[in-house]
Amino acid sequence: MSKTIIPVPGKTLSGFAGWCMLILCMTASVYAAENSQNIVIEVGNTKLDLVLGDKSNPTLGNIAGILKRQILQRCDAKLQPDKASQSHLTVELSIQADIETEGFRIEDGKAGKIRILGGEAGGVLYGVGKFLRTARYDRNGLTPGRWRGVSVPKCPLRAIYLATHFNNFYEAAPIEEIEHYIEDLGLWGYNTIFVHYPTWQFDGLHSPESRKWIKRFKTVLAHAKKCGLHVGLLQVPNQGYKTAPLTVRGVRVPGHTRGNHGVNLCASKPEAQKLLMQLLDGLLDEFKNVGLDYFEFWPYDEGGCSCEQCWPWGARGYTQISRDWTRRIQKKFPHCKIVLSTWCFENENDENPDGEWVGLTKFLKQDKSWVDYIMADGHGDYFPKYLLAHGVPAQLPLVNFPEISMFGMMPWGGFGANPAPQHFQMLWDRIKHIAHGGAPYSEGRYEDLNKAIIAGFYWDPNRKATDTVTEYLAFEFSPDVIDDMLKVVGIFEQNHYRNIQNSALLAFDLVTKAQTKLTENVKNCWRWRIFYLRALIDKEMFESKGKLEGKTLKAAFDELTQLYYAENSHSMPIKPPQLK
Repeated sequence: MSKTIIPVPGKTLSGFAGWCMLILCMTASVYAAENSQNIVIEVGNTKLDLVLGDKSNPTLGNIAGILKRQILQRCDAKLQPDKASQSHLTVELSIQADIETEGFRIEDGKAGKIRILGGEAGGVLYGVGKFLRTARYDRNGLTPGRWRGVSVPKCPLRAIYLATHFNNFYEAAPIEEIEHYIEDLGLWGYNTIFVHYPTWQFDGLHSPESRKWIKRFKTVLAHAKKCGLHVGLLQVPNQGYKTAPLTVRGVRVPGHTRGNHGVNLCASKPEAQKLLMQLLDGLLDEFKNVGLDYFEFWPYDEGGCSCEQCWPWGARGYTQISRDWTRRIQKKFPHCKIVLSTWCFENENDENPDGEWVGLTKFLKQDKSWVDYIMADGHGDYFPKYLLAHGVPAQLPLVNFPEISMFGMMPWGGFGANPAPQHFQMLWDRIKHIAHGGAPYSEGRYEDLNKAIIAGFYWDPNRKATDTVTEYLAFEFSPDVIDDMLKVVGIFEQNHYRNIQNSALLAFDLVTKAQTKLTENVKNCWRWRIFYLRALIDKEMFESKGKLEGKTLKAAFDELTQLYYAENSHSMPIKPPQLK
């Protein structure tokens, strides 16, 4: 049975100041109060009452539901009928005009009340995240944390790009799990969810596959909005459907990193322009009721045309069609902000033979009014040197695109959790003085800790990755395992590129030891399982000298496949390796 430890101010609700700890040894249960939007945690004759400062605000009600879900899944609490009794501790969720937008304040109120206040609904969500992460969840139950103060994010765009293709996790998992995962990301401070409508997978807007995708992700994005988050589409402006006529298709772009599924249209051809505008209008109409806060243009992989009229793509065809699209987008969504990505503008040797950066700079110097952010990043450890040497074109705000999923590992996520705090700290330190946020690329949830690390950077550019890792381990596992699990994370990163050393044996021993200190809730949750399985797989592969063989490995890979919903995924994204 679960117990709850609740700090109560004084001996009574109106007693002396200061906090003492009251251990309550009754069975904990959580239930929604009838005829109200309050949510109550009951322990014997004691209640922890979650109340809304504005019960007419549906977003606050949804955030209260997120807090309830977190407590339910971490404390073994159960929903039961309402019982009238006075609360010893009240947690209030309210919007306060004196707090900066997206900021939050956690403070003590009268009679045992903890107030989580936000400058707007999103701020309340981020405050709830802090409240949850500073609480303790163990075999004794729940101990609310003592963190009090004000916190305001430094970076305005704190997005996640959820790749929605190849039947990966975001396409295959039950939609409720996707919605819960988006809520979890919001608790870490992410404020925007991007998805990409993959036209190259579909015969047209009204094909059965397309309708299935649109129905699913309209639901997902609408849920994100209900939680106080922003949403956006990431689209390649010259990418067509599979049925696009051969006569309007573009000329393949050079380079092996830029990708081409064969349905890129030539943006200089009037017939192609007409088809692309029709595609855009149809897509925008689909999301009219959801509402788009951002639209991100993407140049390559997929995208691009190297004909004489379009090339260099990043300085001519791409920028021209993106500017034209922006006018149509903002007619339908007047407040929609524009992100212009520069992915793969330069070749990896950074010689910039095509002049895309120079050309983009000249183009935006004439008119930058249609762009809100420039996005830049590269494969691996690469970052465009042009930006570091010359600054961002037109002095626009810079956002990055961290690759947290695929780097150095194939198949992606196939070995379990892939934390790499030192790697991401190094990448962030190069640009933190000029970055205004970004949008990590995600193929699934095996990079969950990496997402938290990046969220920490976006909230406070000077925050260290190790601080976020420590907070994550305490929140998701237990404060009692921090020291051992910090060592495990370091070993995972050392062995990331699959040149597995004997440190894998120590990592497995540490994980096995840590597991004895965890609650049953934690031991059975997917976050712990992908850590445990990563340690197990690395140990087995070290002992077998890299051979994928044996029942233990097969069982581990089978479990990862189930956790990822990867039974029918494409062979590249995150499907665990097949045993020989």
